[in-house]
Amino acid sequence: MKKVIMMFLMLAVSFSASAQSGLKINDLFEGRIIPQEKMVETRVRGKSLAKYQLTYYRSVRLVVAKEEAERLLQLVETDAKGHFASGSDKSQKTVFGKEHNITFKTQVRKQGDKNCFLCYQSFWRGNTTEREVTVIYMEGPVRSLEQLEELMKN
Repeated sequence: MKKVIMMFLMLAVSFSASAQSGLKINDLFEGRIIPQEKMVETRVRGKSLAKYQLTYYRSVRLVVAKEEAERLLQLVETDAKGHFASGSDKSQKTVFGKEHNITFKTQVRKQGDKNCFLCYQSFWRGNTTEREVTVIYMEGPVRSLEQLEELMKN
């Protein structure tokens, strides 16, 4: 019985790792850019995502220097250009006083019959030179970024 459980766990880990495969930002999710112990990671599958028409959600949140935050944004933008899907591409940058918030959302190539989305958000952390960054990967049958945003509003 233990062998069956271990095989299932190994299969689940390899499946979730393959979800972002082919994307530059996958190196972040796999801990090759920033050590995993410096990130807060969230993975969700199942019924809790059904109302958003998603089947998989993975995010990492971390605090990094400005240069590292810019490098991560470049990776997401590269993935958006290299793997752009038929959906829409949005980039929004806002500046409020001393805070410089960046949000970038895009739909990337399909993974089988599921659409895939990448989101990046960063903002200054207090009076330091550090930025708090969140990178999100999502996939599911939801058709477009606009539809996903509408589902999240409701």
